[in-house]
Amino acid sequence: MSDTLIIIPARYGSTRFPGKPLADLYGKPIIQWVYEACQKAECGDVIIATDDERIAKAAQNFGAKAVMTPSDCPSGTDRIYQAAKGLKADYIINVQGDEPFVLPKTVRAVAELLKTDRHTDISTACIPTVDWDQVDNPNHVKAVLAEDGRALYFSRSVVPYKREKTPQSEKAPYHIHCGIYGYKRAALERFVQLPPSPLERLEKLEQLRALEAGMTIKAVLTVKTGPAIDTPEDLERAKEFVKISKEQ
Repeated sequence: MSDTLIIIPARYGSTRFPGKPLADLYGKPIIQWVYEACQKAECGDVIIATDDERIAKAAQNFGAKAVMTPSDCPSGTDRIYQAAKGLKADYIINVQGDEPFVLPKTVRAVAELLKTDRHTDISTACIPTVDWDQVDNPNHVKAVLAEDGRALYFSRSVVPYKREKTPQSEKAPYHIHCGIYGYKRAALERFVQLPPSPLERLEKLEQLRALEAGMTIKAVLTVKTGPAIDTPEDLERAKEFVKISKEQ
């Protein structure tokens, strides 16, 4: 039995995009794209955690295991905690259900970091970029990282602030946060017991709860692929990405 469990939280009632996990992307629901990428990572069993029978049925149709979780889970992290409670795994990887183009190698790297670094409570992934359209978009969360990959802060604002424009500062990348987390079981259990923190409430970013509580988050670096899907407009961009990829 693997010591790693990959859980994909999938909620039907998204405010910005109701029914998003089942939206069609080139003949497959978005959630199936995420599931298949996680399967290819080959680092643990993959399950879908949902609160909706329609998602559970769709998962069954494409051969995935779905676990029903309470509809009132306040976050995706609480949902994976509920799904993992009765299952044995030392390491739990949370891959967001709106990341159809997540790379299997990124999932593996997040899991490996968690296993090999005894000081890390939570692992995640970031994409270095100098694309200002991404950096200036509050829907793209920015991470401030130390040299060893330790996360110092996450924000919807443009951070760090480049006070002086020099050739060196212009080349220095920002880091866009990806929708994937790895938790040691003890860290996950601690996290869900913590109340929402002040910075978390301000930025609407639950990873800030962990930082404010003194937990260590470290990031691996990965490359940009296709878009995450938050809105119907993102879905159209995802369709265009798949179309271009198939034509190449």
